[in-house]
Amino acid sequence: MKISVLIPTYNAAKTIEMSLASVFRQTIQPDEIVVLVDGGTDETVSRLDPLKGRINLVVQENRGVAQARNRLVELAQGEMLAFLDSDDVWHPKYLEVQHGLLQDYPSAVASFTGHIRFHGYGEYECSNVLDEDRDHATLIDRVEFFRCYNTTTAVFGSMSYCCVRRQTFEKIGSNPFSTGLHGVEDSYLCYQLALLGSVVYLPSPLVAYRITEGSLSVNRLRNLGLWVHAFEMLQEPYRRSAPLALAKAFAAGYASKRREYAKVLLGVGKSVEARRQLIRSLGNCWHPPSLCKSLGLLLLSLLPPVLQPQWPSSVRQVGVPPVACGKNGMN
Repeated sequence: MKISVLIPTYNAAKTIEMSLASVFRQTIQPDEIVVLVDGGTDETVSRLDPLKGRINLVVQENRGVAQARNRLVELAQGEMLAFLDSDDVWHPKYLEVQHGLLQDYPSAVASFTGHIRFHGYGEYECSNVLDEDRDHATLIDRVEFFRCYNTTTAVFGSMSYCCVRRQTFEKIGSNPFSTGLHGVEDSYLCYQLALLGSVVYLPSPLVAYRITEGSLSVNRLRNLGLWVHAFEMLQEPYRRSAPLALAKAFAAGYASKRREYAKVLLGVGKSVEARRQLIRSLGNCWHPPSLCKSLGLLLLSLLPPVLQPQWPSSVRQVGVPPVACGKNGMN
């Protein structure tokens, strides 16, 4: 199974060499390394020029990370597509383990490993003393994967610890990363993965995920709005193709995201839009508990502001340790 390493980059002069060094140190070398420079104003290209003999360097005008990843998928020649963000670092055995996972679990549409997080622009070396035993891997069925991902993106939330089969992208079709969902394009892809089948997950932290100053907070209002839009885009594919259990999980997840979005809207005083989201969530409430939650929030939103609870902040701090999926699914 040929391996393509795909790295989109934008203004990554401070980190791209470290990320590539982690690829060059892999115990099994990929068949190709494609680095796409998506515009930018720093010295990324000049840092990469000396490496042209080892990488396939593509430079384009800035079009965003989703379009960059879509183009990388089109350019890739391998059967296993391994994505790496240009500020993250792989353990030396990352590709060896991921390659083995996809061979051991032929029904899996994609594979994920665990990760750790580190801060700043300093050097980082992934430890060689890790439990990379593939016997500890878990095949997570599509329903559990959807539920786990919808509960927290901390486990599966970055493409740097995800490898996808080429045939999976062929089933998804063109533009697997939606260009209209900046910031949640990875989530859009993962929900499409759930529609196609199971994934395999090894909790060993084989990736170091970098947290920089500019990524320490997330605009929840904006992101949740885009997340709801992603569900809107996926509603028809799920209605058409999802088995009943997955369709129910999708409906529950859709309603939950609308409620979460509504709470943040209420927190910034946008009560009319919040109520609209809650009313629309009712159409996805297939179970009484979900229906009660949406109706309860709708009633709370009608109270005078002084009687309403303290709603969630529109800004969320990131960098907390990720939640792990257990041997038999989610903990």
